[in-house]
Amino acid sequence: MFDDFGPLADRDHGLGWMGEDPAGAVRTAIGTMLASQNETAALMWLRLVGEPYLLTGGRRVPEDPDRVVPTRAGLAVGFELCVASADAVGELRGVFSWVATGLDDGLGGAPRRDRTYLDLDEELPRASELLEERVYELDDE
Repeated sequence: MFDDFGPLADRDHGLGWMGEDPAGAVRTAIGTMLASQNETAALMWLRLVGEPYLLTGGRRVPEDPDRVVPTRAGLAVGFELCVASADAVGELRGVFSWVATGLDDGLGGAPRRDRTYLDLDEELPRASELLEERVYELDDE
């Protein structure tokens, strides 16, 4: 099976905060998370499923009240994947989430901070509730 990032690639979701290649960034993040659990883990294929859930927060620019500068953002999207390690091969499903704050770093905002999550066997409605909490958790650290 091959990677499928259709839910992110089909249209512009305003994912510029994830870099020039949001799909590649998601794949790298998930691969890194799996490898942190088992150093021999290798992501064989990844398929994103369903409509992604997105959050964006910002602040108004005092000199231009019609302009908003993004300060935080979040993405939650369903996934199915295959991971292989030295001991086994398995398929996992769930929701991948990524939150970022400090998107206005350099404009007088706090430094950028990112965190990613894999909620195994979770459905998007619950993960979207968690995303709304997680996008503010970084402020408390």
